This record gives sequence, structure tokens and C-alpha cells, in this order.
Amino acid sequence: MKTTKKIMAILFVCFLSVSMMACGTSDIANTDNKAETLNEGEEELIMYTTSKVNTRTMPSADAQIAITLDPHETVQVIAEKDGWCSVLIDDHIYYVSSQYLREKVDGQNGFLIAIDAGHQAHGNYEQEPVGPGASETKVKVAGGTSGRTSGLNEYELNLQVALKLQTELESRGYEVVMVRTTNDVNISNSERAAIANEAGADAFIRVHANGSENTSVNGAMTICQTPNNPYNASLYPESKALSTAVLDELVAATGCNKEYVWETDTMSGINWCQVPVTIVEMGYMTNPEEDALMATEDYQYKLATGIANGIDQYIFH
Repeated sequence: MKTTKKIMAILFVCFLSVSMMACGTSDIANTDNKAETLNEGEEELIMYTTSKVNTRTMPSADAQIAITLDPHETVQVIAEKDGWCSVLIDDHIYYVSSQYLREKVDGQNGFLIAIDAGHQAHGNYEQEPVGPGASETKVKVAGGTSGRTSGLNEYELNLQVALKLQTELESRGYEVVMVRTTNDVNISNSERAAIANEAGADAFIRVHANGSENTSVNGAMTICQTPNNPYNASLYPESKALSTAVLDELVAATGCNKEYVWETDTMSGINWCQVPVTIVEMGYMTNPEEDALMATEDYQYKLATGIANGIDQYIFH
């Protein structure tokens, strides 16, 4: 059945090309620009859209828009040439820029999550803009806090939880992009956001731990931009929903004190984002009891499970 369908699709491409030649249209009929169709016997490629995207009548950004697809719609790709995919929709062939399509893989749910374990072994105190085009600057990446009881550095704790989160998400079918997997890196906050942006992440989770001069303060919070953010205000509804879901589920999984979703435009790692983002402040390393708890494997697994549950809640509900 697949082979018959494939042959029909290929014949349709040939018919379309001949018809366009007869009409004097050269964009795709020209031999040099003709898309290379799948060879007989090859599996048809099913891909999904990474964002809201326009399909066009010709492989050009200037061509007429045919259909607008929602994020995570699946499409049948029958050919690819020069950065454009020919897709078959309702027996019609349209064109989608390849950068907005991602291949569906068996065992995966079609969603990509970027994880940033906050900070690094050595802070970089050079300055960078707080957002695209900003005159205000902040340090590229700070060193983070440390545990009053555990003696653990925040960058170490963040990575320990981030790696457990990666494993948990992959077991649930997510594709995961890690900003870092070791502590010895030098990646600024804007560069971390760029990794998530370039991956087309459906959510960007920035794993952090908190600190306070008041050692009695404890609990988890999440952070997102405000509705009036000058750099990415359009992402506020999604980032707020992500932040709320992750906070609620983290608290449910760990039993920790629930603080709140802090909305602020002071975080350069959020301001540079072009994808939904949240910073997860898992707890206070300055609180002796919470710090000791976060240093344990058992509690770290609870944190990872809670964050993953929040991502599920955000993605699927």
C-alpha cells in the first residue's frame, strides 16, 4: 500500500512539473531546480512542524501561501531540494522550508526539550547585553551559590539534576538537547539561549538553585518574563504556563514549600530566548535542611520527576 501511494505521489510530481513547464513556469520545472523524489522502495518520510509554518505553492519564501500548519502537525515529505521539502497534503503538493520540519523517530513523542544546567565551574564576568539590541549589560555567566551544609557548588548540583532530568525525559519519548554535560565549559547566558533557539525547542528548562541571606528561607520557585518584556513578550503566555506547570508538579513530587512564579525582565538567559522558557529554582542551598536534601540522589530524582511531570502537563494538557 505504501509503495502504491509512493508511486502515485512521484507520478504526481512528474505531472506537476510537466504541466508547469507547459505553462512557462520555471521555478520548479527547470531541471536544475527540480526536487529529487524518493527512490522506489524507500520509506516515505513523516515529519512534524516545529512551529506555526506556512506551506507555499512554490519552493520560495516569496511564493503564495497555501496552507498554514500548526506546531507539531505531521506531514508526508516526498522530496527535498535546496532547503525546501515537498509535502503531500490532501493529494496536493506544497512546499515547506526544511528548517521548520523535524523527523519523527520511533519511540519519540515528537517534542524537543532543551535543558540548561545553570552556571559553570568558572564564572565569566565579561559583559554582554541583557537582550537583543540592549544597551544595558550583565556578566556573561556567574559562578552561582554553594551549599551551606553539603559544600556542593550550585553548578555541580544543577548538572546532577539536569542529567537525571535528561534521562527521565528521554524515557518518556522526548528528544533532549543539553546545553552542557560537564562543568568545565564557558557558555554565556545569551549563548545558552541560542542553543535552545537553534534547536527549535518546544520548551527550555534552565535548572538552578537559590540562595538567600536569610538561612530560614526555603522552597521552590520558577521564573519567566513579564507580559511587557521588550525582547520576547509574545512568549509570555507560553513561558508563564510552562513555569506554572513545572512549579506545581515539582512541589507535588517533592513536598517542598511552594513559593511563586517570579515574572521579571532582568534575566538575560530569558530575554535572549525565542522559545518558551522557565528558570527552575529547585530550592535554597543557603537553607541547611533543604541544601542537605537536594544533595541526595533520592531527592534529585524527585526533582527530575517533578520537572518532567510539569513539562508533560504543559505539552499535553
